[in-house]
Amino acid sequence: MRSIHVVRLIVVAAVLMNVPLAQGASTDPDAAALAQATAAFEKGDTAAALAQVEGILGHAPEDQNALYFSALVNFQMGNANAARGRLERVVTLVGNYFAAWELMVQVTQAQGDLVRRDEAIARLKIAITTAIDPDIRRKADFIRDRIRIGDRQLLAADYFERGGSDFTRYQFTLGDPRMNPDHGLLLRTDTETTQNWTDTALLPPDKQLFHLDLVDPRPEGGDNVAVYQYYVGEPDYDTVRAEVLKILRGEVRPLSGDPGSLAGVLKR
Repeated sequence: MRSIHVVRLIVVAAVLMNVPLAQGASTDPDAAALAQATAAFEKGDTAAALAQVEGILGHAPEDQNALYFSALVNFQMGNANAARGRLERVVTLVGNYFAAWELMVQVTQAQGDLVRRDEAIARLKIAITTAIDPDIRRKADFIRDRIRIGDRQLLAADYFERGGSDFTRYQFTLGDPRMNPDHGLLLRTDTETTQNWTDTALLPPDKQLFHLDLVDPRPEGGDNVAVYQYYVGEPDYDTVRAEVLKILRGEVRPLSGDPGSLAGVLKR
């Protein structure tokens, strides 16, 4: 079964091949080579995919499509440093390249370079607001992290435009979070829980309560909800990610409810 990373890679490559960039875009022969690289990657042959795309860069080192694709393949292969180098070149050539900044956030997170990660998030948001493509301008979320679990990846969605009294801020799930927005590990807030804590004097009236829940669908219908942590006010991503890793490693038990499908998954 294809990972969501492969599916996203194929879609992005197809878009790039059909929408040439202003400078350094792929020529027809290079577009064909990129299509072959995509097909090889889809079959799981990352070495062949990388060889194809590096062949393009050998004679067209500023080809933006090939640079981005090379970064994607390298990151999938665990070569974060190589992916970072390709991405730094891409964003130098095209400063408002949304997909490149999104991948830069993921790569720098994997490298532990949180300063550059935060810079990339800021540039990603600028790329959204300045995009010519209306689909990009409408974006209210992005994939900010990939946590490896064996041969699979837990994707973290950042719903940065959300606000109010009832919303999910971060979601961690196997597969595309946006295809299944109500399940996985969710950092969220809701009016009822916030009001209950306020009424019992556990929460100052000017604060909002967030909670980290592991939500799994039940076979018979409905959801199993395990609450792992409460936060007074919205916690930053790194605080939430640290707690998520504890859950994945099986180091903590829920405050209420039964452990869900992702609990202890890194030990299996």
